[in-house]
Amino acid sequence: MGKRETPEEAVRRLGREVFGFLTEAGFAGPHEVDGGFSYTGHGLRITIYYSCWKNEAEVIATVRILGDSGPKARADIAQLYAECGLGAVNHLPSHAGSARLNGLRVRAFATALEALLPHLLGPRRTALVHRASAHP
Repeated sequence: MGKRETPEEAVRRLGREVFGFLTEAGFAGPHEVDGGFSYTGHGLRITIYYSCWKNEAEVIATVRILGDSGPKARADIAQLYAECGLGAVNHLPSHAGSARLNGLRVRAFATALEALLPHLLGPRRTALVHRASAHP
């Protein structure tokens, strides 16, 4: 009998696959970072963090504006998704109790980010990220 995939392994394996559209859009990555991986390009850093405790896992995806002379702007993808009117924040919950659910969660974040990409590459992205980061 084979070993079951942990939630953390599911995020690492599947994340690189489902976020591949970012490299096609001109982003470099994925780059290993503490607790996840990131993509950089177009003045943005998109980071997917994951943490596991016992059998529960959490996935968080954030967008950060790079090279901004003002305060660093960073927002959660779920907040950006809601700010753009694409859906409610709870459409992208962060916790999952199994590798299978974690895989579904990673796919939901990738789908949301793909829908957000035109907004994030537009001229008003800094204002969008600042507005989204103001919401808890």
